[in-house]
Amino acid sequence: MKKCGKGKALLLGSKAVVFDLEFASCLFKEGFFGKPVGVKKPKSLEVREPLELSLYEALYLLEKGILDEVIGGEGKGYGFEELIKSAGRQIPLFRDLYYTYRDLRDAGFIVRAAMKYGVDFAVYRKRPGLEHAPYLVKVLRYDDSVDPGDLIGWGRVSHSVRKDLLLSISYPSGERIYITFKWFRP
Repeated sequence: MKKCGKGKALLLGSKAVVFDLEFASCLFKEGFFGKPVGVKKPKSLEVREPLELSLYEALYLLEKGILDEVIGGEGKGYGFEELIKSAGRQIPLFRDLYYTYRDLRDAGFIVRAAMKYGVDFAVYRKRPGLEHAPYLVKVLRYDDSVDPGDLIGWGRVSHSVRKDLLLSISYPSGERIYITFKWFRP
């Protein structure tokens, strides 16, 4: 990712947009970050449109020093703490979700939102379009009570789309544990 240099993103609601097309293309090609604006399923790695980043992606790139600035609509520049607080006002549990996102990205996975499956993230080994995501991830806090029906539902959905369910459980210390569920038929 260092070969992309550094760039900026403009915060627009719950997204951050990279308008520098060369930088956007490099982010997409080298790290599979974001989605080209107006392109539902990109066929090519060559991006010729601005790149729409999720708040997780923008924060990750900011933390890693690849985005040197995220600019709000009012022209205010956001640092890491300002962006994580702003995102937390929009997305419940954002901090826990972000740290799980970061763990998975740091482990080499490509991470995408997965609300359509009723979970938080879909995780790819390579990239969307080359493979199906092998994992669906649900982020929980250590003190969350989980209804058994929810757990069964997440497991059934993940099994029906041929993915393993990964629970990420966050503790107040910042530690996270991961539990993998596979559908088992005796």
